[in-house]
Amino acid sequence: MLSTEQIGQMVFHVLQQDYHRPFVDGKCNRDSIEEQITIGILAGEIPPTSQTDVDMICDLVDELIVDYGVKK
Repeated sequence: MLSTEQIGQMVFHVLQQDYHRPFVDGKCNRDSIEEQITIGILAGEIPPTSQTDVDMICDLVDELIVDYGVKK
């Protein structure tokens, strides 16, 4: 349901707001991300989003975690 641009914006918003933390087995916290997306939908801040879109957002966040690692 979301455009490519909207998905990209959501990925960066997730990272900026730390919704992807705490990490779970070295990957993003999918439960936290899904909860925040649900809150955003209910608040009317983001458009309706499919589970496929949410999965893509989480997968992209995971890829960025792998590519850029965790700063220590």
